[in-house]
Amino acid sequence: MTWLFFSPSGRIGRLPFFLSWLFWLFAGGFLLAQVLKNEGQDAPLALWTLALIASGFVSAVSLVMLAIKRLHDIGYPGPLALCLFIPVLSPIVFIALCLWPGNKGANEFGGDRNRPR
Repeated sequence: MTWLFFSPSGRIGRLPFFLSWLFWLFAGGFLLAQVLKNEGQDAPLALWTLALIASGFVSAVSLVMLAIKRLHDIGYPGPLALCLFIPVLSPIVFIALCLWPGNKGANEFGGDRNRPR
């Protein structure tokens, strides 16, 4: 799991990329729901807000690593993952990464898909 979420090396296919994004979406949604549920209580609200902020940082790093590995799968360099931080381009890049088929066989970024390099 550490390789999948926090390492830029290797390649991943479309399904693991999409499912990893869904995982972070649901994790953030759960934490946001807890923040909204505990709005009137100071201590729980502070703890859930801190957890939401920490999750935001961790998920941002993880999503960049996932995008780098997905870009490697289709044969592009990892720094293009920064396009996910451009507001107008991010939905387009996300959809492209979810739908664009990867290179069959080995490429310059690794051999087998869904494995560390």
